[in-house]
Amino acid sequence: MTLDMDSVLSDFVRSTGAEPGLARDLLEGKNWDLTAALSDYEQLRQVHTANLPQVFNEGKYYKQQEKEITQHVNKIEKPNLQRQDDIAQEKRLSRGISHASSAIVSLARLHVANECSSEPFPLEMPIYTFQLPDLSVYSEDFRSFIERDLIEQSTMVALEQAGRLNWWSTTCSSCKRLLPLATTGDGNCLLHAASLGMWGFHDRDLVLRKALYTMMRSGAEREALKRRWRWQQTQQNKESGLVYTEDEWEREWNELLKLASSEPRTHFSKNGGSGGGVDNAEDPVYESLEEFHVFVLAHILRRPIVVVADTMLRDSGGEAFAPIPFGGIYLPLEVPPNRCHCSPLVLAYDQAHFSALVSMEQKDQQREQAVIPLTDSEHKLLPLHFAVDPGKDWEWGKDDNDNIKLASLILSLEAKLNLLHSYMNVTWIRIPSETRAPLAQPESPTASTGEDVQSLADSMDSDRDSICSNSNVNNGKNGKDKDKEKQRKKKK
Repeated sequence: MTLDMDSVLSDFVRSTGAEPGLARDLLEGKNWDLTAALSDYEQLRQVHTANLPQVFNEGKYYKQQEKEITQHVNKIEKPNLQRQDDIAQEKRLSRGISHASSAIVSLARLHVANECSSEPFPLEMPIYTFQLPDLSVYSEDFRSFIERDLIEQSTMVALEQAGRLNWWSTTCSSCKRLLPLATTGDGNCLLHAASLGMWGFHDRDLVLRKALYTMMRSGAEREALKRRWRWQQTQQNKESGLVYTEDEWEREWNELLKLASSEPRTHFSKNGGSGGGVDNAEDPVYESLEEFHVFVLAHILRRPIVVVADTMLRDSGGEAFAPIPFGGIYLPLEVPPNRCHCSPLVLAYDQAHFSALVSMEQKDQQREQAVIPLTDSEHKLLPLHFAVDPGKDWEWGKDDNDNIKLASLILSLEAKLNLLHSYMNVTWIRIPSETRAPLAQPESPTASTGEDVQSLADSMDSDRDSICSNSNVNNGKNGKDKDKEKQRKKKK
């Protein structure tokens, strides 16, 4: 710690009476800005002295009580905290790792609630992308300790070795490495990962999961989403020779809806109160979700989702024996682009588990703007899931056997790229021709059947290009900004 930091820390402790450990946590979180850290400290005190706010207003997406955090905070209210007008009787805020973590998460939820309260549907327009702080400033031992706790190491190793994750960081200077955050594996990992990727905390109160279930059950987009799901499932069934009856289709849909329920599947008891849980509590376990639920989630958030995953499940010897369908791009196609957020949410999927993929702050300001490839390491476009809606007049069982009608619904590569440009800030990144990325596994369906974006890039007078999307929410444009930009170009 430098002399300046030591002085700021002393001033903070002298002003608040807080323990040095908590003081340092808050100051580091604000880059040692004393005024900002003092403001956060005051909000922390308010969180501890009052019941936590309800994050979202009651209505389409329900009102959620912060039960877990409230119970935990109530347990640690020793010594009693007073407001500033009662400062003479104020006692010091206890730190402790679990205590501080609970309070900081509560503060984060409070910030999200305050900034979203003016939106009619706050879940539909998230304005955040979570980013890890720069851990390189710490000693190697401490950094390794933190990384083991925060980063899903097994997922990162598996996807990097498969050539699916971070191959871009060695081929493009503006492409940052992405790190999978450790995510609770309770069946709700998809929604936990989405919440972590946006706000930095798990979806403990099931706000996202309940919104997912509501949209599938009674949302305005329900029928269109169902058609898109049935179309894609029908094409997959044809490859394996399966034909469903209408009753079977309805059962399949009801099963998807049941999986999305917020009702727990089973319970298991925790031993003790470690890991930030509540002592002697029973943690619920939920049904695992499928790729269609990722597509629905993109509509709830009104934000594209990119899932990085291997394409084949492998045995202990590395032999592929089953496809993994999750990897690819999920666009909120039933929502007009000008009402959507253009910065994609990026998730990892490995071993039947979702994790948020986030970047880390870097000193080099030239790499501050993160971009995410929309192709694999062989520069083939990632699968665009549920991109076809055959329409209300489509006659199932009849029209899907009509080759002419089927051909009219096949999306060309150009049509897919137009969709990507509509929903995301897309750019072409020039890659040095001498740079070679790790090749994807040869059994990969994406590698064997994916559409070659490189051929299109060649036609655009580019020696070696890869298509990417800007994932830096602070520098990205929303849909309205993109419409204005298009109008300006037309005037020119």
